Amino acid sequence: MDPITLAGITAVALNEGVRFLYDQAGEVLRNYRERRAATTELPPELFESSSAEAGESGESGESRELVADLDTVARLESELRGLRRDLGEYGQGVDLVDPRDSEVLALVDGLRRTLEAVYGAPIVFLGEPRPDAVRIRGGVEVQEVRGYVAGVRGLPASGGDITGTVRADTVEEGGRAIGVDLTE
Repeated sequence: MDPITLAGITAVALNEGVRFLYDQAGEVLRNYRERRAATTELPPELFESSSAEAGESGESGESRELVADLDTVARLESELRGLRRDLGEYGQGVDLVDPRDSEVLALVDGLRRTLEAVYGAPIVFLGEPRPDAVRIRGGVEVQEVRGYVAGVRGLPASGGDITGTVRADTVEEGGRAIGVDLTE
């Protein structure tokens, strides 16, 4: 989605959506901080991942739980904090977003895209066209690669966002560790 698509939705949906994004960013950052502060001796099952229920506060789509990927939060923490701070007056409802203000729309779209990366799912505002692109995420964590391993393997997609990761302690001679393998 382009920030310009945000200009085409109603002001009410846009402002509700901004508050939703702002609140979600805060929730993700709080959960991330709590996880970092916890000792490594405690099992991760004791902590809940930050999540949002799709269909809330100005965004639409099927109702399903969105779970934050805390590794992605770690990578994008600075960006997430900066965008949330820049949209603070709008997120708290102090100011209203003008759908013609391309600068603010770019910030809103930046926060949305960052949260989409964190959740691994699209966030679409009410009244906004739904993206047709497919989003695929895959990852593998192994100690040793002797043969072949791929985070995502399949046929080339006609469009979309595909991310594959491989974490390996060692890759033996002749071994292949590939993030995304799109072969015909």
